[in-house]
This record gives sequence, structure tokens and C-alpha cells, in this order.
Amino acid sequence: MSDVIRELFFPTPIYFCDVDNSKEINNKLIKNILKWKEEDENGIVRSNNLGWHSPIDMKIREEFQFFVEIIYNIQNKIAIAEEYKSSLEMVLDNMWANVSQKYAYNSYHIHPNSLWSGVYYVQSPPNCGNIKFGSRETQCFKKPIYEKDVPPEHQWPEVQYQPIEGRVILFPSWLGHEVEQNLTDVEGSDGYRISISFNTIQQ
Repeated sequence: MSDVIRELFFPTPIYFCDVDNSKEINNKLIKNILKWKEEDENGIVRSNNLGWHSPIDMKIREEFQFFVEIIYNIQNKIAIAEEYKSSLEMVLDNMWANVSQKYAYNSYHIHPNSLWSGVYYVQSPPNCGNIKFGSRETQCFKKPIYEKDVPPEHQWPEVQYQPIEGRVILFPSWLGHEVEQNLTDVEGSDGYRISISFNTIQQ
């Protein structure tokens, strides 16, 4: 019998990048986001539970234009790495802020009608909840038992990222994800998990 050949298809790329001068950037973002929350207390409801979700027009608000430029630069690097057509541009379709107080979380969801989605962490106190990626479909199947405690990466049913201030994570918009409860013991507004989410398209 000839050797068994293994081929790995359908890889799922996840990119992350730590933004320069993030402390200064985040101080400005926190001030503007909390002011926005105060002016629009109800926000909107999507996957957010207990937390505040801003309207999705953040990309056109004047006070956030400096941050929009940062995201454009990062997503252009991804377009090059993914070998996208150079005559087309990666642009922000929409962008919004999330403020999650203690016990707030985001239910499992995807981002339809987008190419890439991302999250940037503005403020992340200890134990404020990881973002978890994976498909709910895997829960319907038998799970193998491996020789080692940790299976090879291509067999992982789920991957988690800790929220790190100043870090942006980008992932394919079809990739299911959820965010754990904020269980921090930090009190007041310093205990909020504050993030910015966005979707990008090609045009």
C-alpha cells in the first residue's frame, strides 16, 4: 500500500497587531466613547447583552477620524498578504464602539455581508472576558481522543484571545465568535471593557 497523503485546505487566518502609541490613542478614545455613550444612552442591540453598543456610523464621526486611518493602514497590509487584487481597495463598511460593564457579554454571531471583521481593545481590565472563535457546527460531531493533551492546531475546535489594550484582531467575517462575560473586580468606569469593532469590504 502506498503512503497516505494528507492535504490541509480551508485555513482560517486571524491577524493581530499592536498599535503604536496606543496609550495616548486609548486615552483619547475612552474620553470620546464615554461621551458618546452619555449622549446616546440606549445605543443599539446586536450581539451585546447588558453592554452598550453604539450606532455603526463611527467611521464618519469627526472625533474618530484619526483612528479610522490606523485601521485603514492595517487592513491594507492584510490585503497585500492575502494577495487581493491591487486595483481594489479595502474600505471600512461600518464601525462601532462597545462598552461592557461587569457581567456584560456578546452572544455567538457572525458578520454577514462583509469580508473582514475586527476588534480593537481600548480598555481591558483584568478578567474582563476573552474573545472566542470557532464554529458551533463542531458541537454536533464526535470528538477524537488524542495521544497528547493538546491536539495539533489544525484540529482545534476553538481558539481564544485575551483582550490586550492597544491590540487589534482581524478575522474573516464568516468566522463565528463570542465574547465572555466581563467578570473584573475593578470598580467604576475603569472596570469597563471598551472596544471598537468594524467590518471591511473590497471595492
